[in-house]
Amino acid sequence: MEPRKKIIITGGGTGGHIFPGIAIARELSKHPEVDVLYVGKQDGPESKWVPDSGFAFEGLRASGLPRGLSLRLFTFGWGLGAGLVKANGLISRHQPAAVFSTGGYVSVPLSLMASLRGVPVGLFEPNVAPGLAASFLALFSKRIFVGFAETMKRFSKRRVRWTGIPVREEIVTAEKAKARESFGLSPDMTTLLMMGGSQGAHALNQYMADVIQFLGQGDQAVQIIMMTGWNDYRKVVDQLEKCPLKVVLRPFISNIHEAYAAADLVVARAGAMTCAEILSRQLPSLLIPYPHASGHQEKNARALEAAGSAVVILEKELEEAKLTQVLIALLNDGEKLRAMGEAAGKLAKPDAAKDIVRELLEMAEKK
Repeated sequence: MEPRKKIIITGGGTGGHIFPGIAIARELSKHPEVDVLYVGKQDGPESKWVPDSGFAFEGLRASGLPRGLSLRLFTFGWGLGAGLVKANGLISRHQPAAVFSTGGYVSVPLSLMASLRGVPVGLFEPNVAPGLAASFLALFSKRIFVGFAETMKRFSKRRVRWTGIPVREEIVTAEKAKARESFGLSPDMTTLLMMGGSQGAHALNQYMADVIQFLGQGDQAVQIIMMTGWNDYRKVVDQLEKCPLKVVLRPFISNIHEAYAAADLVVARAGAMTCAEILSRQLPSLLIPYPHASGHQEKNARALEAAGSAVVILEKELEEAKLTQVLIALLNDGEKLRAMGEAAGKLAKPDAAKDIVRELLEMAEKK
């Protein structure tokens, strides 16, 4: 019997870095000859989400590179040094055949140390515009997997692959009828999924709630699922208490796969993972990118807009009642929604996880 191969997945900090790693771990787990270990920040969200998904996790210290000169440079240097030492120990102990890095600063120590010790690294960049960590780690990576076609020009042609962003299997397979039933919705009515609830959510939640109230004053045949986040949940519940529309309000949607399945149109931010999940369901979308974080989300949103699958509204445009105008126009144009959904389907990469895992295993064989 051949010895089992250990593949380490590293990355974290946000869902856009963690969930692709979990999707790859699930795909790798279908190969009985492979053991998976996830390495992330010891107190990052991955330290909970990964074990909850059933995979082994080990944490290390890490901190992001501070902007400008400050005392945080010393914290960064100390964290990086401690992370490299821990990463070296992990590699010595586990002897991985390959490393899959989903990006973010937490992935730097393990990915860098693996490369220096001759372990092949596959780097994944989910955003259109690569982050600082990904741009650095690309120098040490044998393969670079990207979520968007236009990102390929940012990396070496010889090593880059456009695979798309791996999403959890249940996102793709959830059934619309069962999903609507689980939310207590009508099986036949147009369904709108609105997701505020995270970065910079307060203003976005308010605009969304105002739109729902406006829709309730007309004759729009629509039902709504809205995720508010915990901070604004009670306020939005109170605001929409007398709204005649069927509105399902949740502070957090744990069954997000069913929310996508229930939807005919999505209003959301434009994080890479959100974009991938929307595309995988072939859904039209109205995207309001988070205006900070180096503009990553606007670049993601514009890529979907250019393909015809999304309409983009910048946050600074919301005050002009543009959200209401655009949303009503979309809800009243079934042909446009169908065309946008078809465009989303052309961008989707349903085999992203399988394609990445195939290349990871090839890398592991050649080590």
